[in-house]
Amino acid sequence: MATATATRVEGRRKPARIRASELRAALDQALHSAAADERIGPAIGASGLRLRYQFTDVGLILDLCADQQGRNLRWSFVGRPGFRPKLTLAMTAPVANRYLLGSESIAIAIARGQVKVRGDSRLALLYLPAVRLLCGPYRAAVEADFPGLARAAGD
Repeated sequence: MATATATRVEGRRKPARIRASELRAALDQALHSAAADERIGPAIGASGLRLRYQFTDVGLILDLCADQQGRNLRWSFVGRPGFRPKLTLAMTAPVANRYLLGSESIAIAIARGQVKVRGDSRLALLYLPAVRLLCGPYRAAVEADFPGLARAAGD
């Protein structure tokens, strides 16, 4: 099982360990909640999303796309989603966790080099506001069932 850790460097915070299995479970729970939501699922689906997240330190991949009708979303953690991602965001699990909990700006993380963008970067302007809608369901999942992820964001 992969875990993400970091060491203290000149006064910077030291994130707690994030296990790939815990991150995956929280993401899956949040995605199920978002897909069932009458506002979030269709809003993400309408964006025409074809996005890959790579959590580089824990070896986890999440592929997200709008369904065939563009009314909701589909996802896969296997790295073979049945579609070609148009945009890939590569980041560590702690950066992703902080972003999804709302304590990290993805734009600032990109500017700092904490998030690498591959593909048509113009699509980030379309996809990122839609994907931001996942933050509420992710935060609710973490607060309810994944206290380790909450602690990791606060370290």
